[in-house]
Amino acid sequence: MLLALTQGKAGRIGNEIKAGSSWREVFKSSEDLLTAAVFGRLVYLRGSRLWSILRNAFGSALPDYKLVELVNASFWPTWPENEGGTKTVEPDVFLQFNVGDPAVRIDVIVEAKYRPGYDQYAEQWQRQWTAYHRFVAQDDGASAFLLAIGGLGPHAATTMHRLQGQLRADGLDVKVVAANWPKLLDAVTAEIEIAKSEERRLLEDILEAMALAGFRKIRQLEDLYSQRRLNPASKSAFLDYDYR
Repeated sequence: MLLALTQGKAGRIGNEIKAGSSWREVFKSSEDLLTAAVFGRLVYLRGSRLWSILRNAFGSALPDYKLVELVNASFWPTWPENEGGTKTVEPDVFLQFNVGDPAVRIDVIVEAKYRPGYDQYAEQWQRQWTAYHRFVAQDDGASAFLLAIGGLGPHAATTMHRLQGQLRADGLDVKVVAANWPKLLDAVTAEIEIAKSEERRLLEDILEAMALAGFRKIRQLEDLYSQRRLNPASKSAFLDYDYR
């Protein structure tokens, strides 16, 4: 919420939100609030943890590195599309990493979609990719990826095949990797079990934010971290309790 407010992305309450609606409903209606809540917390994790989550969510096209440092995180940066700057693009998140030893740079552009009817589309990817290489990329041999999250519909693989076909038809080689929000949810959940307490609190906050947006992961009692510390008598009483 704070990032969305400070970056001028909280917007106004739309007509679809009725007067007297809860803040929960306002949050659920906003793509930018979800992006700020999730990625605004992800960037506080140590680099290797963040990179592990991104690889688990978006796949092995992102190279595997154990030494990872997040050196820059920008939310909704404005990049020029032409020399005069009369046209601009605005990716949702821009992350820059130093990875490996000796360190090399990897730049990550994040384009997030959430609300129904707001889909990923090839033209937006092309514009962001081109603006990055013309005006943002430094001459330091950095690799770049565009991470598209959400807005892929129920058949994500088919959607990606179609969009990448459109990019190739235009003669563009855009390194796009994609995932839906539940895939990111799974990646965050997987890290909770092995994270230290301070990072675990951040990860749990991310899960809470995603749950507000309707993305929840139902976990069995046996999988919960806390249940492992229950003695058998307490666990039995918990399972047998009548919650009606």
